[in-house]
Amino acid sequence: MKEIINNILTHIGQVQLPPPSYFDSLKTYTVKKVSDADTFDVVANDSDAEITVRFAYIDTPETPKGWGDSQVEKMNRKNENQLYRSQFEWGEKGKDRLQELVEKSGNQVKVKITGEEKRPGRSPRCFGEVYLLDGTFVQHILVQEGLARIYYDYISECPREIAIMLFLAEADAQINQLGIWQEIQSEFLAPWLFRSLKSKQKKFLKDISKELKEGAITEAEFESKFESKLQQQNKILSTIFADLKNGIITQPEFEDKCKEELKNLFA
Repeated sequence: MKEIINNILTHIGQVQLPPPSYFDSLKTYTVKKVSDADTFDVVANDSDAEITVRFAYIDTPETPKGWGDSQVEKMNRKNENQLYRSQFEWGEKGKDRLQELVEKSGNQVKVKITGEEKRPGRSPRCFGEVYLLDGTFVQHILVQEGLARIYYDYISECPREIAIMLFLAEADAQINQLGIWQEIQSEFLAPWLFRSLKSKQKKFLKDISKELKEGAITEAEFESKFESKLQQQNKILSTIFADLKNGIITQPEFEDKCKEELKNLFA
């Protein structure tokens, strides 16, 4: 029975979404820059104003940010943190795939704006459904190929028929171990959990960097403190991952436990 259900999900999950009824009325944009697999900068063909569009309903693995994140990224590379390796590897693959899709569409896309975020000191960021000129729903393709996850915190804002197809596409990718789903479970965190972890690591590094600057600790002690914290982090995550794999906790419980344990660790 399980095999039959999986087979049904696989075939349904591979179905392509037809363009929505409002597709022809959507404004066309020229893509200027792909930042990562779920964000790009565009200019409307009837305007000179450049806007940043964050893809609605999905979340994709992170790419290296540099700048304010350079220290935490450097320290994790130095300690060969597999969570960073897998996150950035799939983030880059997703970005490359989006670039490929955009170029296939002549760098032209249609976007249905679903929301806007005000960013002090920066241009506003819009959220939207993104379509290639042939009607292909980009979010669906990325989820279907295992290069994106459904962003469950915001999926309630998604039209019902689109949400159903995204759920089926994600189930298909997971069953067939496509993209991120082929990763060893203990070496990959959902993007939203990864960002939360990274933020906590940054704060911890900021605190011990202050101690280093004040001469309270040496460079060797600074590195040892971070390495020790990573070891504790990995031990905690390993235990939680094992509970998930063994069916002791559900996926929502796994995420709640990750947030709680990591918050306590970096408190």
